[in-house]
Parts: sequence; structure tokens; C-alpha cells
Amino acid sequence: MLRTIVIASGLVMGSSLAAHAADVSQAADFAEFTRHFCAKTPDKQHIFVVPASVFTDQSSVDCDGAVSTLRTSEPSDDPGHIIYNIDPPEGVDMAYDCDGKADVGITLVALNCLPASMESMDHPKN
Repeated sequence: MLRTIVIASGLVMGSSLAAHAADVSQAADFAEFTRHFCAKTPDKQHIFVVPASVFTDQSSVDCDGAVSTLRTSEPSDDPGHIIYNIDPPEGVDMAYDCDGKADVGITLVALNCLPASMESMDHPKN
């Protein structure tokens, strides 16, 4: 009985994840990330998995003149962690606003992205 429940649970979760596969992109470098990021229509949530070096080597991503800012910070109240942000171009609602967090030293970062029009307005952007 327990084995059947575990297998059924795995199948349900697996099919749920498969249904969202189009909502996740992985890139090996900045050029591939830029292609994925600029190709997505920012009308629903998306997750981008990118090398942390994208943020250390670049300060922005340019999608046909719409420049989103890449930034990182290490919060003083949470040492040992890095916050990763992609801020949309100012005044552009059809762009992504992305946030992620990882331990210092992590080489891959997952960024949770929402359309800028859906993002909370009560957090600061630098």
C-alpha cells in the first residue's frame, strides 16, 4: 500500500512539473541567457537558471534597446547569502522583474521572474 502511494505521488508530482517545463529555461552562459530572456514574452511567471557569473561579468541585459539591470547584494542581516535581481527598464510593464537568492559560492542561480506589472511596488530597487 505504501509503495503504491509513493509511486502515485511521484507520478502526480512528475506530471505537474512536466506541465510547467516551458516555464523554466536554463542557460550555460550570458549569450544563451540573453537569447532565452529576450525571447520570452513576459506575460506570466518564468524561472531562469543561470551561472552566477552572469551577474559578476555583466551589469545589464539588452533586449532590442530595452535594458534590464543585473545586480547582486549581500544583505547585512543574512551574511553568506547573495541576492540576485534583474530590474526591468523603468516604465516598461512588458518586461520581467526577477529575484533569486543563493549561498555565497553557488555557481548556478535560479531566478524567479514575474511580469513587471505584477511585481510588488513596495520593495526598493537599486
